[in-house]
Amino acid sequence: MIDNRIREDIFPVKIIDYKGNIDGIEKFTTPVDLQIGTSEASLIHITGKAYVVLDFGMEYNASVRILTHTSAGGATKVRIRCGESVSECCAERGVKFADNHHTARDSEFELVDYSDMSFFETGFRFVRLDFPENTDTHIKTVTAVYVHRDLTYKGGFTCNDNRVNEIFDIAARTLTLNMQRYIWDGIKRDRLVWVGDMHPETMGIISLFGEDNSVIESLEYARAHTPLPEWINSITAYSMWWVVVLADYYRQNGDTEYILGQRAYIDGVVRQIETLICDNGAITTEGALFDWPSHEKPDEVIGLTALAYLAASRAKELFKVLSLDITVCDRMLEKLSAFNEKSAECKQCEAMKVYAGMIEPESAVAFLTEGNAKGLSTFMSYYILDSIAAAGKPETALAIMKEYYGAMLDKGATTFWEDFDVDWVEGTSRIDEPVKKGEKDIHGDFGKYCYTGFRHSLCHGWSCGPVAFLIKTLGGIEPVSAGCKSVEVNPVSAGLTSYSIKYPTPYGTIDIELKSGVYTVTYPKKIKLVLPVGRTDIKLKKKK
Repeated sequence: MIDNRIREDIFPVKIIDYKGNIDGIEKFTTPVDLQIGTSEASLIHITGKAYVVLDFGMEYNASVRILTHTSAGGATKVRIRCGESVSECCAERGVKFADNHHTARDSEFELVDYSDMSFFETGFRFVRLDFPENTDTHIKTVTAVYVHRDLTYKGGFTCNDNRVNEIFDIAARTLTLNMQRYIWDGIKRDRLVWVGDMHPETMGIISLFGEDNSVIESLEYARAHTPLPEWINSITAYSMWWVVVLADYYRQNGDTEYILGQRAYIDGVVRQIETLICDNGAITTEGALFDWPSHEKPDEVIGLTALAYLAASRAKELFKVLSLDITVCDRMLEKLSAFNEKSAECKQCEAMKVYAGMIEPESAVAFLTEGNAKGLSTFMSYYILDSIAAAGKPETALAIMKEYYGAMLDKGATTFWEDFDVDWVEGTSRIDEPVKKGEKDIHGDFGKYCYTGFRHSLCHGWSCGPVAFLIKTLGGIEPVSAGCKSVEVNPVSAGLTSYSIKYPTPYGTIDIELKSGVYTVTYPKKIKLVLPVGRTDIKLKKKK
């Protein structure tokens, strides 16, 4: 199998810290030709025990590449530590869960004369090199070999608020770093296809690219490795998410031939999901996971039941395409509708009820906006923000997004995190600086569940929620018929004075420009636009 990904060398942009005798240390940040030769005019000479901490400016999915010239004795030892934060790359193994979790990031190697070697492939921004006492070696350079796909955005968002633009750009970057052949969760940890976490990423992919084969590859992989009656990833909710992702991707791209090929599995998995519905209309929590912050809490059953309702609704759309009997879907929707408990703690569970269409957004908005960004989660941010906007409060949703994601940026983030709580902000360090005395480490001292301390991923694909929120939600864009043959457009300003939105479809982009209170919507002529009644502030233009 051919790997068509790009390998791009990134030079360090800054030296965070060093100790010991390192002659020519400034050359670490000087780009050079990446060929080692017998005669090198400019080398970094390291003698004795020493270390250096390098900053590559942004997080990358990368390997560490070292070009070594000569060493006393023909070789030297080096310990290489990668980190998403300065504190992680300087942590000892086992301290605050610093370890080689699924991808190696801390090991000792031998650098030999006239060598060009690459080590690891993981997610990192910072690299620490430690040399032992007997070191006498000359290094030409160190780079991060950035491994990524050649992706070009078709969709996009820019506005008059630079903070919002920065959040959009970082959310999009976080997403694309995790779009390899399959869709990954996080580039630092396991590279499994977690279908339960794919939906925010799929909505981001739809908004940025319209389509991408990583979605189909991931859905196919999950189905092929999960024969019924098994549950995808051994978690009941993840089979529900498989149905939702499949249906939403079909709404966007209308690939009926692919859907027809899934007929037997779709029918079987939906009937299997029905068996999870309890007598009171709730979904059983046995073998289930809605998300980690709500796991094993009373609200978890609410989130799971709403997800099952969403899956049944989306399944009904697919069943009609497949000429399957929709009775099972209607029966599920009726049973699930009987469960009407209200979330007491977890905003994401109540937001899923709104997103699934179980309740009106106005009934949940007070709970969802209480404390502003408190209670937001990176995984569920899209659903919460979208639900607040649906209740007629897009300005509030945008302000919450800025507070929440902006706080990560203020701590040095160049990608968005697996989890984040605004309560972590006060008295904590930035990730691009050593932890100061009296501060807490925002990376190593926080996190919980499966992402405690340095195991916490600071580049997690599911945190890309602002992409779909800013393009789809603010643009009021929703495919009405499969393949975007007809598309609803109902844009809102959210308090912005100007913006430009591009939304990709199989026929070209739908472009929305907000200026002076007027929305100009330019759209492909093959698309039928569905507009809200009474909007006099929308001007339409067909593309030639």
